[in-house]
Amino acid sequence: MSDYLLDTNILSFWYNTQCSQHVNILARVQTIRQPDPLTEYIPRLFVSVVTMGEIEYGHSVAAVPDPKKQSEYMRFVREQCPQSLEVTKHVAGPYGELKAWLFEKSSNRRKRTKKMRDREVTHPTPAKELGADENDLWIAAQAITFRLVLVTHDARGNFGEIQRHFAPALQVEDWAQ
Repeated sequence: MSDYLLDTNILSFWYNTQCSQHVNILARVQTIRQPDPLTEYIPRLFVSVVTMGEIEYGHSVAAVPDPKKQSEYMRFVREQCPQSLEVTKHVAGPYGELKAWLFEKSSNRRKRTKKMRDREVTHPTPAKELGADENDLWIAAQAITFRLVLVTHDARGNFGEIQRHFAPALQVEDWAQ
């Protein structure tokens, strides 16, 4: 049985839509909340503290805040994903591996010289320059570390490419489809 880590974009997708995909997410949450008939195990849903920070940021900079919608959203997160997932020292290794893979894949040849590689220790290349979001790397590293299925609506974007390279260590699902 798997436990799940909900990414920011699946939660924001839920927040910003009132369509069939929104219903799909809620239905999937309800489905996995049912005990397995053989083991009686009920999968757990986690939200990363990184995701929680992104949510708070989004609420703080909203051009026209909608307190009712924000409250409903936070209630959904509290009730459906009551367990937050911290970034621990154990996450550092997978994060480093993910970012190193991106560096090798995405940086130009000049950056990969010995001199420039040594500089990466004290002045790391931002993930955006490598074609990814820094927070996405932390969230993927958490999913790998704690063996969680990453639920995201970005399965074809950053997470899809990361998942293809790091499978089976990183499992990705899109509940909005």
